[in-house]
Amino acid sequence: MSAPFPCIVVFSIFIFSNISKSHFHKIVVRMRLGKIVEGLKLKIKTSLRMRKRSSLASSSSSSSSSSYEKIEKSDSMRFELRSRKAHKIIQKTLQIADSPTSRTYAF
Repeated sequence: MSAPFPCIVVFSIFIFSNISKSHFHKIVVRMRLGKIVEGLKLKIKTSLRMRKRSSLASSSSSSSSSSYEKIEKSDSMRFELRSRKAHKIIQKTLQIADSPTSRTYAF
C-alpha cells in the first residue's frame, strides 16, 4: 500500500533536498489525487460487486419461481442423500487406506 503519512515523507524530502516549492506542491497534489482516485476505484468495485450479487439473486429467484415449484424432501430422499454422502466418505477412506504411502488424517 502506501506509507501512513506520505506528506511527511515528501515534506522531509523537500527540507533536505533542493526541490523548489512549486515542484513540492505538484508532488503533494499528485499524491492527493492518487488517494482520491484509489478511493473512487474502491467504491466503484464494491458497487459493481453489490450489483452483480443483487442481479444474480433476483434472476435466480425469479427464474426458479417461474419455472417450477420447490419440492419438499421426503424421508426416502433424505435417506438416499445421506447414504450417498456416506458412500463417498467410505470410498475416500478406502483409497487412503489402500494407497502405498502411509498418509494419516486427523478427523
